Amino acid sequence: MMGGELLMKEAEMAIEAVDSDGDGLLSLEDFVALVEAEGEEQKLKDLKGAFEMYDSEGCGFITPKGLKRMLKKMGESKSIDECKGMIKQFDLNGDGMLSFEEFRIMMQ
Repeated sequence: MMGGELLMKEAEMAIEAVDSDGDGLLSLEDFVALVEAEGEEQKLKDLKGAFEMYDSEGCGFITPKGLKRMLKKMGESKSIDECKGMIKQFDLNGDGMLSFEEFRIMMQ
């Protein structure tokens, strides 16, 4: 939605979606909610991009091996055991890897 042209119908639908009192207008509170939602959407996209960088194996998880590889690219050398320890801190289900949800929680 941001950065492109909206058709009148699309604009009306967008306003309707966030118009809390149904008057067809955006109050300041409605506008703030809209802007915050856009910011959260961008934040989620950015997090997914970062997660994918660490998921170098493409398995949908950050593994100790993938973490080690990414840290090395960033100039930080860690052993596999150190990477396992880093992952363990946020590994909620104990599978030895970080899912996107676990990564998202870690980044908050």
